[in-house]
Amino acid sequence: MKQILMIAAIIIVMTAGLASSGPGDSIKSIDLPDVKTVLADGPGKDTSEKFCNLCHSLDYITMQPRFSRVQWTGTVNKMIKTFGAPISDEDAKVIINYLATAYGNGK
Repeated sequence: MKQILMIAAIIIVMTAGLASSGPGDSIKSIDLPDVKTVLADGPGKDTSEKFCNLCHSLDYITMQPRFSRVQWTGTVNKMIKTFGAPISDEDAKVIINYLATAYGNGK
């Protein structure tokens, strides 16, 4: 219980410090470029874009090594079973086939 109270006190103190910025403080920001990742054409591209992009950017696909079909199957199943991606079995097969074909190593 003491630990919870200590953590709560630290959060309150830190938050109060952030809220007490003075009139001389200014907000700084930067504009990031709009980077659009385009996946390789092929059957299943649209399904892959639709579902994979729900949780992460598509460059996560293009940055992966050339996985085997077994590795892509494991990756898609991890997204569904571990991270809760709302992908049906039928759509998973389409995505796995697309990834193995467009971004696979041919094994």
